[in-house]
Amino acid sequence: MTKPTEGLSGKDYLHLKSAIDEAAIVAITDKSGKITYVNKKFCAISKYSEAELIGNTHRIINSNHHPKDFFIEMWKTISKGITWEGEIQNRAKDGSYYWVNTTIVPFMDSEGNPEQYVSVRYEITERKLAEEQLKIYSKKLEISNQELQDFASVAAHDLQEPLRKIQTFSDRAKIKSKDIIPSEAYDYLERVQASAKRMQVLINDLLTYSRVTTKANPFSEVSLNKIVSKVKSDLELRIEQSGGSLIMDDLPNIDADPTQMYQLFQNLISNALKFHKPDTKPVVTISANIIENSVINKHGKTCEISVADNGIGFDQKYVDRIFTIFQRLHGRHEYEGTGIGLAVCRKIIDRHGGHITANSQPDHGATFVILLPVKQSRELPV
Repeated sequence: MTKPTEGLSGKDYLHLKSAIDEAAIVAITDKSGKITYVNKKFCAISKYSEAELIGNTHRIINSNHHPKDFFIEMWKTISKGITWEGEIQNRAKDGSYYWVNTTIVPFMDSEGNPEQYVSVRYEITERKLAEEQLKIYSKKLEISNQELQDFASVAAHDLQEPLRKIQTFSDRAKIKSKDIIPSEAYDYLERVQASAKRMQVLINDLLTYSRVTTKANPFSEVSLNKIVSKVKSDLELRIEQSGGSLIMDDLPNIDADPTQMYQLFQNLISNALKFHKPDTKPVVTISANIIENSVINKHGKTCEISVADNGIGFDQKYVDRIFTIFQRLHGRHEYEGTGIGLAVCRKIIDRHGGHITANSQPDHGATFVILLPVKQSRELPV
Protein backbone atom coordinates (compact mmCIF):
# COMPACT_ATOMS: atom_id res chain seq x y z
CA MET A 1 0.00 0.00 0.00
CA THR A 2 1.29 3.50 -0.84
CA LYS A 3 2.22 6.11 1.71
CA PRO A 4 -0.43 8.71 2.54
CA THR A 5 1.57 11.54 0.98
CA GLU A 6 2.81 9.71 -2.12
CA GLY A 7 1.99 11.57 -5.35
CA LEU A 8 1.26 14.86 -3.55
CA SER A 9 3.41 17.96 -3.49
CA GLY A 10 4.17 19.52 -0.13
CA LYS A 11 1.61 22.27 -0.76
CA ASP A 12 -1.06 19.78 -1.88
CA TYR A 13 -0.43 17.69 1.20
CA LEU A 14 -0.83 20.68 3.51
CA HIS A 15 -4.09 21.63 1.80
CA LEU A 16 -5.38 18.05 2.08
CA LYS A 17 -4.40 17.82 5.74
CA SER A 18 -6.04 21.17 6.49
CA ALA A 19 -9.28 20.10 4.80
CA ILE A 20 -9.40 16.78 6.63
CA ASP A 21 -8.59 18.43 9.97
CA GLU A 22 -11.53 20.79 9.51
CA ALA A 23 -13.99 18.01 8.69
CA ALA A 24 -12.90 14.94 10.64
CA ILE A 25 -11.41 13.56 13.83
CA VAL A 26 -8.04 12.13 12.83
CA ALA A 27 -5.47 9.98 14.60
CA ILE A 28 -2.44 7.98 13.48
CA THR A 29 -1.01 5.05 15.45
CA ASP A 30 2.06 2.90 15.01
CA LYS A 31 1.85 -0.83 14.41
CA SER A 32 1.47 -1.51 18.13
CA GLY A 33 -1.47 0.86 18.43
CA LYS A 34 0.32 3.76 20.16
CA ILE A 35 -0.92 7.15 19.08
CA THR A 36 1.66 9.15 17.11
CA TYR A 37 -0.57 11.95 15.84
CA VAL A 38 -3.92 13.54 16.69
CA ASN A 39 -5.56 16.59 15.19
CA LYS A 40 -7.33 19.40 17.03
CA LYS A 41 -10.77 17.89 16.54
CA PHE A 42 -9.64 14.71 18.29
CA CYS A 43 -8.46 16.75 21.30
CA ALA A 44 -11.65 18.84 21.31
CA ILE A 45 -14.06 15.91 21.35
CA SER A 46 -12.01 13.69 23.71
CA LYS A 47 -11.14 16.66 25.98
CA TYR A 48 -7.59 15.29 26.29
CA SER A 49 -4.60 17.40 25.33
CA GLU A 50 -2.26 16.36 22.53
CA ALA A 51 0.43 15.61 25.14
CA GLU A 52 -1.94 13.28 27.02
CA LEU A 53 -2.83 11.36 23.87
CA ILE A 54 0.53 11.01 22.09
CA GLY A 55 2.26 7.80 23.18
CA ASN A 56 -0.94 6.44 24.66
CA THR A 57 -3.34 3.95 23.05
CA HIS A 58 -7.02 4.34 22.26
CA ARG A 59 -7.79 2.55 25.51
CA ILE A 60 -7.63 6.00 27.08
CA ILE A 61 -11.02 6.77 25.47
CA ASN A 62 -12.53 3.28 25.83
CA SER A 63 -16.08 3.58 27.14
CA ASN A 64 -16.41 -0.16 27.92
CA HIS A 65 -19.61 -0.10 25.88
CA HIS A 66 -18.32 -2.65 23.38
CA PRO A 67 -17.28 -6.21 24.28
CA LYS A 68 -13.62 -7.22 23.97
CA ASP A 69 -14.43 -9.36 20.93
CA PHE A 70 -15.49 -6.19 19.09
CA PHE A 71 -11.95 -4.79 19.24
CA ILE A 72 -10.29 -8.17 18.75
CA GLU A 73 -12.11 -8.57 15.43
CA MET A 74 -11.25 -4.99 14.49
CA TRP A 75 -7.53 -5.62 15.06
CA LYS A 76 -7.64 -8.91 13.19
CA THR A 77 -9.07 -7.06 10.20
CA ILE A 78 -6.65 -4.13 10.04
CA SER A 79 -3.60 -6.29 10.79
CA LYS A 80 -4.34 -8.11 7.53
CA GLY A 81 -4.21 -4.82 5.64
CA ILE A 82 -8.00 -4.57 5.33
CA THR A 83 -9.78 -1.29 6.02
CA TRP A 84 -12.22 -1.44 8.96
CA GLU A 85 -15.38 0.62 9.28
CA GLY A 86 -17.80 0.79 12.18
CA GLU A 87 -19.49 2.85 14.88
CA ILE A 88 -17.77 3.21 18.27
CA GLN A 89 -18.86 4.76 21.54
CA ASN A 90 -15.96 6.55 23.28
CA ARG A 91 -15.56 8.20 26.68
CA ALA A 92 -14.12 11.72 27.00
CA LYS A 93 -11.83 12.86 29.82
CA ASP A 94 -14.75 14.48 31.70
CA GLY A 95 -16.70 11.20 31.67
CA SER A 96 -19.12 12.15 28.90
CA TYR A 97 -19.80 9.69 26.09
CA TYR A 98 -19.80 10.30 22.36
CA TRP A 99 -20.27 8.19 19.24
CA VAL A 100 -18.07 8.25 16.15
CA ASN A 101 -18.33 6.65 12.72
CA THR A 102 -14.83 5.29 12.28
CA THR A 103 -12.73 4.24 9.29
CA ILE A 104 -9.30 2.74 10.03
CA VAL A 105 -6.95 2.45 7.07
CA PRO A 106 -3.85 0.23 7.53
CA PHE A 107 -0.60 1.13 5.75
CA MET A 108 1.81 -1.74 5.14
CA ASP A 109 5.57 -1.86 4.76
CA SER A 110 7.40 -3.41 1.80
CA GLU A 111 7.07 -6.87 3.38
CA GLY A 112 3.32 -6.59 3.76
CA ASN A 113 3.30 -6.01 7.51
CA PRO A 114 1.38 -3.20 9.24
CA GLU A 115 3.43 -0.05 9.58
CA GLN A 116 0.88 2.45 10.81
CA TYR A 117 -2.87 2.96 11.03
CA VAL A 118 -4.76 6.11 10.10
CA SER A 119 -8.21 6.51 11.61
CA VAL A 120 -10.73 9.06 10.36
CA ARG A 121 -13.81 9.62 12.48
CA TYR A 122 -17.02 11.66 12.28
CA GLU A 123 -19.13 12.38 15.33
CA ILE A 124 -22.61 10.81 15.21
CA THR A 125 -23.68 11.26 18.84
CA GLU A 126 -26.91 13.10 18.05
CA ARG A 127 -27.90 10.52 15.47
CA LYS A 128 -27.26 7.63 17.89
CA LEU A 129 -29.24 9.36 20.64
CA ALA A 130 -32.11 9.88 18.21
CA GLU A 131 -31.96 6.21 17.20
CA GLU A 132 -32.05 5.12 20.85
CA GLN A 133 -34.96 7.45 21.56
CA LEU A 134 -36.78 6.06 18.53
CA LYS A 135 -36.23 2.51 19.80
CA ILE A 136 -37.67 3.49 23.18
CA TYR A 137 -40.71 5.14 21.59
CA SER A 138 -41.17 2.15 19.28
CA LYS A 139 -41.04 -0.27 22.21
CA LYS A 140 -43.52 1.81 24.20
CA LEU A 141 -45.83 1.96 21.20
CA GLU A 142 -45.54 -1.80 20.71
CA ILE A 143 -46.42 -2.40 24.38
CA SER A 144 -49.28 0.09 24.19
CA ASN A 145 -50.68 -1.53 21.05
CA GLN A 146 -50.40 -4.98 22.61
CA GLU A 147 -52.17 -3.79 25.76
CA LEU A 148 -54.90 -2.23 23.63
CA GLN A 149 -55.34 -5.47 21.67
CA ASP A 150 -55.42 -7.50 24.88
CA PHE A 151 -57.96 -5.12 26.37
CA ALA A 152 -60.18 -5.27 23.29
CA SER A 153 -60.05 -9.07 23.25
CA VAL A 154 -60.63 -9.53 27.00
CA ALA A 155 -63.31 -6.84 27.16
CA ALA A 156 -65.16 -8.37 24.23
CA HIS A 157 -65.04 -11.83 25.80
CA ASP A 158 -66.16 -10.51 29.20
CA LEU A 159 -69.08 -8.67 27.63
CA GLN A 160 -70.39 -11.79 25.90
CA GLU A 161 -71.90 -13.47 28.95
CA PRO A 162 -73.94 -10.53 30.37
CA LEU A 163 -75.04 -9.66 26.85
CA ARG A 164 -76.31 -13.21 26.29
CA LYS A 165 -78.32 -12.95 29.51
CA ILE A 166 -79.82 -9.64 28.41
CA GLN A 167 -80.82 -11.20 25.09
CA THR A 168 -82.15 -14.40 26.68
CA PHE A 169 -84.24 -12.81 29.45
CA SER A 170 -85.56 -10.00 27.25
CA ASP A 171 -86.70 -12.70 24.78
CA ARG A 172 -88.47 -14.59 27.57
CA ALA A 173 -90.07 -11.43 28.94
CA LYS A 174 -91.22 -10.45 25.48
CA ILE A 175 -92.80 -13.87 24.79
CA LYS A 176 -94.49 -14.25 28.20
CA SER A 177 -95.74 -10.70 28.52
CA LYS A 178 -96.84 -10.02 24.96
CA ASP A 179 -100.54 -10.09 25.78
CA ILE A 180 -100.45 -8.62 29.30
CA ILE A 181 -98.20 -5.54 29.17
CA PRO A 182 -98.98 -2.18 27.56
CA SER A 183 -97.82 -1.68 23.99
CA GLU A 184 -95.43 1.04 25.17
CA ALA A 185 -93.65 -1.42 27.53
CA TYR A 186 -93.54 -4.00 24.75
CA ASP A 187 -91.88 -1.41 22.50
CA TYR A 188 -89.27 -0.82 25.21
CA LEU A 189 -88.44 -4.53 25.22
CA GLU A 190 -88.02 -4.51 21.46
CA ARG A 191 -85.64 -1.56 21.74
CA VAL A 192 -83.62 -3.41 24.37
CA GLN A 193 -83.34 -6.37 22.01
CA ALA A 194 -82.32 -4.17 19.08
CA SER A 195 -79.62 -2.52 21.21
CA ALA A 196 -78.38 -5.91 22.42
CA LYS A 197 -78.17 -7.08 18.82
CA ARG A 198 -76.11 -4.03 17.85
CA MET A 199 -73.87 -4.63 20.86
CA GLN A 200 -73.35 -8.24 19.76
CA VAL A 201 -72.28 -7.08 16.30
CA LEU A 202 -69.90 -4.53 17.85
CA ILE A 203 -68.32 -7.14 20.13
CA ASN A 204 -67.85 -9.55 17.25
CA ASP A 205 -66.24 -6.82 15.15
CA LEU A 206 -63.93 -5.86 18.03
CA LEU A 207 -62.86 -9.48 18.36
CA THR A 208 -62.20 -9.62 14.62
CA TYR A 209 -60.08 -6.47 14.85
CA SER A 210 -58.01 -7.73 17.80
CA ARG A 211 -57.52 -11.17 16.21
CA VAL A 212 -55.79 -9.75 13.11
CA THR A 213 -52.56 -10.08 15.12
CA THR A 214 -53.47 -12.40 18.02
CA LYS A 215 -54.97 -15.14 15.84
CA ALA A 216 -52.78 -14.67 12.76
CA ASN A 217 -51.67 -17.61 10.63
CA PRO A 218 -48.30 -18.06 8.91
CA PHE A 219 -48.01 -16.87 5.32
CA SER A 220 -48.47 -19.39 2.53
CA GLU A 221 -49.11 -19.25 -1.21
CA VAL A 222 -52.70 -18.15 -1.70
CA SER A 223 -54.85 -18.16 -4.81
CA LEU A 224 -56.72 -14.86 -4.82
CA ASN A 225 -59.06 -16.35 -7.45
CA LYS A 226 -60.16 -19.01 -4.98
CA ILE A 227 -60.44 -16.51 -2.11
CA VAL A 228 -62.67 -14.10 -4.04
CA SER A 229 -64.74 -16.96 -5.49
CA LYS A 230 -65.43 -18.22 -1.96
CA VAL A 231 -66.40 -14.73 -0.79
CA LYS A 232 -68.71 -14.41 -3.81
CA SER A 233 -70.33 -17.75 -3.00
CA ASP A 234 -70.83 -16.80 0.68
CA LEU A 235 -72.32 -13.42 -0.29
CA GLU A 236 -74.50 -14.92 -3.03
CA LEU A 237 -77.77 -14.15 -1.24
CA ARG A 238 -76.83 -10.50 -0.61
CA ILE A 239 -75.70 -10.07 -4.21
CA GLU A 240 -78.96 -11.60 -5.40
CA GLN A 241 -81.12 -9.49 -3.08
CA SER A 242 -79.44 -6.28 -4.23
CA GLY A 243 -79.62 -7.30 -7.89
CA GLY A 244 -75.90 -6.72 -8.07
CA SER A 245 -73.03 -8.43 -9.84
CA LEU A 246 -69.39 -9.16 -9.13
CA ILE A 247 -66.95 -8.98 -12.04
CA MET A 248 -63.58 -10.57 -11.38
CA ASP A 249 -60.47 -10.62 -13.56
CA ASP A 250 -57.95 -13.44 -13.34
CA LEU A 251 -56.14 -12.78 -10.06
CA PRO A 252 -52.59 -13.90 -9.19
CA ASN A 253 -51.24 -16.09 -6.39
CA ILE A 254 -49.42 -14.29 -3.56
CA ASP A 255 -47.90 -15.15 -0.19
CA ALA A 256 -50.46 -14.23 2.47
CA ASP A 257 -52.59 -15.36 5.39
CA PRO A 258 -55.56 -17.02 3.61
CA THR A 259 -58.04 -16.32 6.41
CA GLN A 260 -57.14 -12.65 6.45
CA MET A 261 -57.34 -12.39 2.67
CA TYR A 262 -60.87 -13.76 2.95
CA GLN A 263 -61.69 -11.12 5.61
CA LEU A 264 -60.19 -8.39 3.44
CA PHE A 265 -62.23 -9.16 0.33
CA GLN A 266 -65.38 -9.95 2.29
CA ASN A 267 -65.26 -6.53 3.97
CA LEU A 268 -64.55 -4.66 0.74
CA ILE A 269 -67.20 -6.46 -1.31
CA SER A 270 -69.78 -6.22 1.50
CA ASN A 271 -69.15 -2.48 1.73
CA ALA A 272 -69.57 -2.08 -2.02
CA LEU A 273 -72.91 -3.89 -1.86
CA LYS A 274 -74.05 -1.95 1.21
CA PHE A 275 -73.26 1.55 -0.06
CA HIS A 276 -75.00 1.25 -3.43
CA LYS A 277 -77.31 3.85 -4.91
CA PRO A 278 -81.01 3.15 -4.27
CA ASP A 279 -81.91 3.30 -7.96
CA THR A 280 -78.81 1.54 -9.30
CA LYS A 281 -77.87 -2.13 -9.18
CA PRO A 282 -74.44 -2.49 -7.54
CA VAL A 283 -71.54 -3.63 -9.71
CA VAL A 284 -68.26 -4.60 -8.05
CA THR A 285 -65.19 -5.05 -10.26
CA ILE A 286 -62.01 -6.69 -8.96
CA SER A 287 -58.80 -6.63 -10.97
CA ALA A 288 -55.10 -7.06 -10.29
CA ASN A 289 -51.72 -6.77 -11.95
CA ILE A 290 -48.10 -7.35 -11.00
CA ILE A 291 -45.83 -4.30 -10.86
CA GLU A 292 -42.13 -3.73 -10.16
CA ASN A 293 -40.47 -1.14 -7.91
CA SER A 294 -43.55 -0.09 -5.94
CA VAL A 295 -43.56 2.16 -2.87
CA ILE A 296 -43.79 -0.91 -0.61
CA ASN A 297 -41.29 -3.11 -2.44
CA LYS A 298 -38.32 -1.51 -4.19
CA HIS A 299 -36.60 -4.79 -5.08
CA GLY A 300 -39.38 -7.27 -5.72
CA LYS A 301 -42.77 -7.82 -7.29
CA THR A 302 -45.93 -6.22 -5.94
CA CYS A 303 -49.54 -7.21 -6.53
CA GLU A 304 -51.72 -4.16 -7.17
CA ILE A 305 -55.39 -4.97 -6.52
CA SER A 306 -58.31 -2.74 -7.44
CA VAL A 307 -61.82 -3.14 -5.96
CA ALA A 308 -64.15 -0.69 -7.71
CA ASP A 309 -67.89 -0.07 -7.32
CA ASN A 310 -70.58 2.21 -8.72
CA GLY A 311 -72.02 3.17 -5.34
CA ILE A 312 -72.64 6.40 -3.47
CA GLY A 313 -68.94 7.18 -3.06
CA PHE A 314 -67.54 9.71 -0.59
CA ASP A 315 -65.61 12.96 -0.48
CA GLN A 316 -61.90 12.29 -1.06
CA LYS A 317 -60.96 14.45 1.93
CA TYR A 318 -62.28 11.67 4.19
CA VAL A 319 -60.00 8.99 2.72
CA ASP A 320 -57.87 8.62 5.87
CA ARG A 321 -60.86 8.79 8.19
CA ILE A 322 -62.63 5.79 6.64
CA PHE A 323 -59.80 3.45 7.70
CA THR A 324 -59.92 4.56 11.35
CA ILE A 325 -61.70 2.33 13.84
CA PHE A 326 -65.27 3.42 14.77
CA GLN A 327 -65.25 6.19 12.15
CA ARG A 328 -68.37 6.44 10.01
CA LEU A 329 -69.30 8.85 7.22
CA HIS A 330 -73.00 7.99 7.45
CA GLY A 331 -75.40 7.67 10.37
CA ARG A 332 -76.25 4.27 11.84
CA HIS A 333 -79.86 4.67 10.73
CA GLU A 334 -78.80 5.22 7.09
CA TYR A 335 -76.47 2.22 6.82
CA GLU A 336 -75.86 -0.64 9.23
CA GLY A 337 -72.41 -1.37 10.61
CA THR A 338 -69.98 -0.47 13.39
CA GLY A 339 -67.28 1.42 11.50
CA ILE A 340 -64.69 -1.31 12.10
CA GLY A 341 -64.66 -3.14 8.74
CA LEU A 342 -62.23 -0.87 6.88
CA ALA A 343 -60.05 -0.53 10.00
CA VAL A 344 -59.73 -4.34 9.93
CA CYS A 345 -58.77 -4.13 6.25
CA ARG A 346 -56.00 -1.64 6.98
CA LYS A 347 -54.71 -3.73 9.88
CA ILE A 348 -54.58 -6.82 7.65
CA ILE A 349 -52.74 -4.88 4.94
CA ASP A 350 -50.27 -3.47 7.50
CA ARG A 351 -49.54 -6.96 8.79
CA HIS A 352 -48.73 -8.06 5.22
CA GLY A 353 -46.38 -5.10 4.67
CA GLY A 354 -48.75 -3.55 2.14
CA HIS A 355 -50.67 -0.34 1.55
CA ILE A 356 -54.33 0.49 1.04
CA THR A 357 -56.02 3.67 -0.09
CA ALA A 358 -59.18 4.71 -1.92
CA ASN A 359 -60.22 7.11 -4.66
CA SER A 360 -63.77 8.41 -4.75
CA GLN A 361 -66.21 11.20 -5.44
CA PRO A 362 -69.76 11.55 -4.10
CA ASP A 363 -72.24 9.68 -6.34
CA HIS A 364 -69.42 8.36 -8.54
CA GLY A 365 -68.50 5.15 -6.73
CA ALA A 366 -65.24 4.26 -4.98
CA THR A 367 -62.11 2.38 -5.95
CA PHE A 368 -60.00 0.76 -3.26
CA VAL A 369 -56.38 0.21 -4.30
CA ILE A 370 -54.29 -2.35 -2.44
CA LEU A 371 -50.57 -3.06 -2.75
CA LEU A 372 -49.30 -6.38 -1.41
CA PRO A 373 -45.87 -8.04 -1.79
CA VAL A 374 -46.05 -11.09 -4.03
CA LYS A 375 -43.51 -12.89 -1.83
CA GLN A 376 -43.37 -12.75 1.97
CA SER A 377 -41.16 -14.19 4.64
CA ARG A 378 -42.89 -17.44 5.55
CA GLU A 379 -42.30 -16.71 9.22
CA LEU A 380 -45.22 -15.37 11.20
CA PRO A 381 -44.76 -11.59 11.59
CA VAL A 382 -45.11 -10.07 15.05
